[in-house]
Amino acid sequence: MLYQYNYLIGDLILLVIWIILFLWRKDTRKEMLYTSLFFGFIGLIVESTYGKDWWHPQTITNTLPGPESFIFGFVVAGIAAVIYSVIFSKKVKIKRKLNLKRNLFFIPFLLCGIIIFFVGFYLIKLNSFYSSIPAFLIPLMIMLIKRKDLIINSLASGFLLMIISFVFYVPLELITPGWINSAWNFNMVSGITLIGVPIEDLIWFFLAGLLIGPLYEYWQKGKLINKK
Repeated sequence: MLYQYNYLIGDLILLVIWIILFLWRKDTRKEMLYTSLFFGFIGLIVESTYGKDWWHPQTITNTLPGPESFIFGFVVAGIAAVIYSVIFSKKVKIKRKLNLKRNLFFIPFLLCGIIIFFVGFYLIKLNSFYSSIPAFLIPLMIMLIKRKDLIINSLASGFLLMIISFVFYVPLELITPGWINSAWNFNMVSGITLIGVPIEDLIWFFLAGLLIGPLYEYWQKGKLINKK
């Protein structure tokens, strides 16, 4: 019971950042909402797999996935989607309106990462962390090969999201010491930490930012330009 609300509190800390970004820039709200909703549901789908060998956090419902899983995917994705645009004063310029054909081609692109993740974990028997790496990188490579102009967006989003991720771990570990040791399966991963944060989690946030940061621009075939 000591750590039952930590996951939720960590989510709410990130939600504060999400709300600040949402209120700050009206022009990025659609991008945040689309991305957040999609990855919120992805969080529900993959959380039970992460819970098998990476971490096993307590939730308010004593289930995994729990409501926190959706919130986590929601806020992390929304932050990743716009953090580069907000920090560096960029906006998306879309030449052509969204059409059915573009959606139909984009859906398999999104699903390929999920399929790669589950194939890696359930068929190849990789640890869920190692299954995540190709699940992020293969769609990312496809995207950046087609859109080299999104490389800076991708890298900046990855680094910024990784830095922001510390607010999910450090305050809670200070308030309730031992939370990270209680919730993470260090015998299944490297056990290396940075300021108390598992190195695998930092890598995960970096990879998530790499992929999600430019995802909306790739989908919409939009170009980032300086915001006047």
